[in-house]
Amino acid sequence: MASAFDPRRLILDAARANLIARFASRGVIDIRFVTAFPDLPGAGVWHCTTTDNERDALQRDDRLVDLTLTELRAVGFSAIDLASSVVIVQSQQTVDRDYEGSWFYALR
Repeated sequence: MASAFDPRRLILDAARANLIARFASRGVIDIRFVTAFPDLPGAGVWHCTTTDNERDALQRDDRLVDLTLTELRAVGFSAIDLASSVVIVQSQQTVDRDYEGSWFYALR
């Protein structure tokens, strides 16, 4: 059986540090990706903050999606993948309260 590894994961890994650096001053402490590679294009890009207040403020930023996709484009994410990607913001506070502290449950 062939490996299910998709090289687009390397692209997302390269983008993670850039995205955290770009949004750290806005409370982003981690970036997580949800993908269906290799079956479907795109990715869910999760900006993880500590508090609900940080999450809410970041969600109100009209430039969030464009800035995020610009970072993905800069590291080589394709136009097809960019068009199929979504940007989500979630807080550790909500994960602790609503998902038993599990990002695994929250990302589902």
